[in-house]
Amino acid sequence: MSTETSMKRGPYAPTKKRRESIARAVLELVQEVGPEGVTVAQVAQRSLTSDATVMYHFPSKDHLLVAALELSDQEQAEASHAEDSDARFALEDFRSSLSLASPNDPIQRLLVTLKAQATTPDHPASSYLALRHKRQLEIFTRIVKQRQADGIAHPGLDASETAFEIIAIWDGMMSFWLADPTFDLGGRLITAFRRLTGENVMEARALLRDREFGL
Repeated sequence: MSTETSMKRGPYAPTKKRRESIARAVLELVQEVGPEGVTVAQVAQRSLTSDATVMYHFPSKDHLLVAALELSDQEQAEASHAEDSDARFALEDFRSSLSLASPNDPIQRLLVTLKAQATTPDHPASSYLALRHKRQLEIFTRIVKQRQADGIAHPGLDASETAFEIIAIWDGMMSFWLADPTFDLGGRLITAFRRLTGENVMEARALLRDREFGL
């Protein structure tokens, strides 16, 4: 690597590491005291830096909370391989992951809070949530296409439009779940997913064609 290249990259690496360290501190604090309990002073202490440095990288508490959500989303995507183009989607795994979630989870509360605040013009959550929604659409569009190719979902569906409807229903069901923790979010969402992707129809077709059970 040339000296010129090193000089260009030199300042960037520490800055990136510092931002990641601060974001990690915020995420840990959100999980410990909830998003409403996080303070700049706590973040500075946890990330072994100063209040001024924290505010230099993230000029408001809202910016800090967005960074925490972004890091949480990144970790969940890596753990679930959701953005892996070769990954296969299993409904029961999806149901299991939802059954482990809790409406009282601090990250869930943070997401709901930021979604509400993002409607305010120029709120720092607006741009990130727009990117988050775009990634969700890409992931579920790929899932629907994969299931169509595997003969599980109806081949005549528009995968992108179906993905949009799945996400919209998921967001709507979240409001019921947050108000009533006994609401079967996983079960109802799986039922909606199968209906929207035409999987019940495909299963009925397969039975009709079966030599033993079909007509």
